[in-house]
Amino acid sequence: MTALLSMEAITGGYGDANILEDVSMHVMADEIVVIVGPNGAGKSTAMKSVFGLLNIRGGKMMFDGDDITGWAPNRIVQRGICYVPQVDNIFREMSIHENLEMGGFLKKGDLSAAYDRVYALFPDLKERRKTMAGSLSGGQRQMVAMGRALMLDPKLLLLDEPTAGLSPKYMEQIFQICRDVRNTGVAILLVEQHAKQALAFADRGYVLAAGKNRHEGSGADLLADREVAEMFLGG
Repeated sequence: MTALLSMEAITGGYGDANILEDVSMHVMADEIVVIVGPNGAGKSTAMKSVFGLLNIRGGKMMFDGDDITGWAPNRIVQRGICYVPQVDNIFREMSIHENLEMGGFLKKGDLSAAYDRVYALFPDLKERRKTMAGSLSGGQRQMVAMGRALMLDPKLLLLDEPTAGLSPKYMEQIFQICRDVRNTGVAILLVEQHAKQALAFADRGYVLAAGKNRHEGSGADLLADREVAEMFLGG
């Protein structure tokens, strides 16, 4: 089966410096794939490379049969990839519903079906849809950010540290929402600082260190790998 997303030996970075060196990954259409590793490993950089936010100097980026290497972010969004950054990912002075409306900016015509789909995934948001997003808790703001991205009905959702700063309760809720999103037919690639918890719920994972591939496998296999546990998961 052909991968939805395929990163083939990607080398690149910001300015003249390379952060990634021959990094290869793939995401199937029905998968949650997580990128873990130590600080400075290039995890978020690898994700940003998918969204056109990196100077790619080597390798190829394929998505759903198209070579998207070097595409601008706006073109990548139109092709079916949406990205939720770790910070500054909502309009704080707009209501929840207005945030979702902004997420549907590329859609023409009635957004009712998109609202229904998102509110079905985030029932807490529907009940508070008139609430200003800036007044929400961190976990609720993350739901708004994810919901806004899903308004465009993407094929692939990129999440950068979606549980950063959240309580264990909200962390598990976000992970469950990721499963629910995957079950609607949207593949997910995420970067996570809570490596053990992320590998426990993800279908597959990649371990990066110093901008290079170190390990890959199912979440369960990586958790059971002694070398991975000792070097990257705290033993």
